[in-house]
Amino acid sequence: MGRFVFKGKTFWGLVVSLACLWLLWISLRAMDWEKVLLALEQADYLYLLPALLLYLGGYISRAERVSQILKPTKRVSYRRVLSPLIVGFMFNNILPGRLGEFVFAHQLGKQEGISRTTSFAAVVISRILDGFTILCFFVFGLLAFLPLSGGTAAPGGTLEVAGHLFSKQEILGKVYLAGILGMLVFGAVFLACFCLIVWKDISIRVVDRMLVVFPDRFSRGGKQALEKFISGLLILKNAKELLGVFLFNFVPWGMEALTYLFTAWTFGLDLNIRQVCLVMGVTNLAMIFPSAPGGLGLFEFVGMATTGLFGIPTAKALTFMVMVHAIILVPIDLWGFYYLRREGLSFRQALSEKG
Repeated sequence: MGRFVFKGKTFWGLVVSLACLWLLWISLRAMDWEKVLLALEQADYLYLLPALLLYLGGYISRAERVSQILKPTKRVSYRRVLSPLIVGFMFNNILPGRLGEFVFAHQLGKQEGISRTTSFAAVVISRILDGFTILCFFVFGLLAFLPLSGGTAAPGGTLEVAGHLFSKQEILGKVYLAGILGMLVFGAVFLACFCLIVWKDISIRVVDRMLVVFPDRFSRGGKQALEKFISGLLILKNAKELLGVFLFNFVPWGMEALTYLFTAWTFGLDLNIRQVCLVMGVTNLAMIFPSAPGGLGLFEFVGMATTGLFGIPTAKALTFMVMVHAIILVPIDLWGFYYLRREGLSFRQALSEKG
């Protein structure tokens, strides 16, 4: 596909973005901005240095994870994965619809001489593993509400969200629901991929019959694309290697959890590791749903509601979530822009090539 812009996707991306920004606006319209400024003035910004280093270091381990996933297909050093990975995440941050995943798959495939469909399969496996890892941190975070595990009792009282008062019990119920939905989504995608690799021949025959109504070049192309996609799922056939990659995936997400923790300490928030794991889990599970580029609006809204469960004042919750989001977005965007310039690519070229 020669052009990047799809009018339908652009329109709905704009609609979703405006909805998320509206959600953020109604959450902030009653904000006490004097308290926000006071929180910024009293912050200890030295804690942001380890937070930033930990977050950036997490991307090196993410590159190593992709390298491990691709190993049954081709050995690729994490150093060679890093550039397309960062560029892909940069486009995820600035465009709706997670289009950066396709940019990453295309740039990696082009660079390493492997099928773009195969490299996209590695992206899919990465996101599935991310989903299950996030759910583990999410469950660990829920221990904050279990007194038997050293946590506190389930929260009581009310919390204002988007201009409306909700009981904290009701919000906690929605947090549980987010975890269940996340488990269903990632479980379904994993099961589908597992079925493709186990029943490869049957899957190809089924798709071949479904495509018989299309012209021969389309049906043949669809069959070839499926075969290449399945070849990128080969790690699913090796339970030992798959388990190893899954366990290794706790490295980048553990570093991100520490990023949340150090940022909380920046603003003097009384949050422990379990509580920040819950905040991280809920905000990342929220990204399953359509949102503005980089999750702008939805990230802050969900994060403020979750930190509110722990009695964090709204003004401090806002500064905490905005700072975490800035650490997540800004350095990766600058890093990705550097790699684009190094490769001599413009934004338009990177996006048009992905098709």
